[in-house]
Amino acid sequence: MARIPRSPETRNPRSLRWGCPPWCVNDHAAPCASEWHSAFPAQTKLQDAAIDSSGYSGNGDGLPWLSAQVVVSNDKPQAYGRRTQVWLGYGLHVGELSPAEARGALEEMRGFVNRLEHVVKQAEEIARDDFEGDPEIARLDREAEGRRIQVIRSSPERAA
Repeated sequence: MARIPRSPETRNPRSLRWGCPPWCVNDHAAPCASEWHSAFPAQTKLQDAAIDSSGYSGNGDGLPWLSAQVVVSNDKPQAYGRRTQVWLGYGLHVGELSPAEARGALEEMRGFVNRLEHVVKQAEEIARDDFEGDPEIARLDREAEGRRIQVIRSSPERAA
């Protein structure tokens, strides 16, 4: 299996500084560090809006389709404790997972990738028979459907 090069932020787990201003000198992974910070995210180059047909991605233009990053919550640890999570993102949506839950999600994704490969091969085979329709016939069909809906709306049974 090929090794994936890691960013400087992920080589050293104590360097959770992504998102900090340039002047930040805190070691946010230290046992008594304040607040929370995260490692640089791993993310897809594919943008969420490029594949979302629902139209909801317009609220998050520029977001990756998938992303993941380590986040350490460490604000007032004496009161609230310290918690390390993996934030798993899908466009606008984010799941906050414990490391164990993230491991489970990773295993699910590995299985899903194999099933996705099968679905893609099947779609490629079926798509060989795809073709473009006739725009004039489509226009006439839309007009006929519009007239049919108008008749239904103006019928006496609907008025009651």
